Amino acid sequence: MPRRRSASRILLVSPSHRLLLFKIHYKTGALAGMSYWATPGGGLKGDESFEAAAVRELYEETGLDVHSVGRCMARKEFLWQMPDGEHVLAVENYYVVNAGSEHYSTTRWSLQERDAVCEIRWWSESELMSSTEEILPPDLPILFGQALLMSPPKSG
Repeated sequence: MPRRRSASRILLVSPSHRLLLFKIHYKTGALAGMSYWATPGGGLKGDESFEAAAVRELYEETGLDVHSVGRCMARKEFLWQMPDGEHVLAVENYYVVNAGSEHYSTTRWSLQERDAVCEIRWWSESELMSSTEEILPPDLPILFGQALLMSPPKSG
């Protein structure tokens, strides 16, 4: 049985109802050449809760400092290969956070994040639905639609 890797992922929704995604592109290692779009987030550290990891990862990866991420909106379990080649049972909890703007900061990124993330983009629901690029998880457009139902009405 593979090691269990618990992680928190954040659907960060802007006031204009766009979703922040990172394009991950591995240049070396077991995943060399692989590219996909994914939400901010990452693995739990030590005995950290999913919620605490979501708050920490959101701050580290976007600069957005929140006190809480609310309740989990989705949970996924699947087999995944890590960049070092290890196969794990990924357990991911997804949270919706409404951003006050479409600004973000990458100043707290790790060297690994700086090496793997090649593009950052805010996506509309229609752009996400019509994209031919790999987006993970595969049902992210559905999750985003659900997140929009949980978000405040669009301003303007």
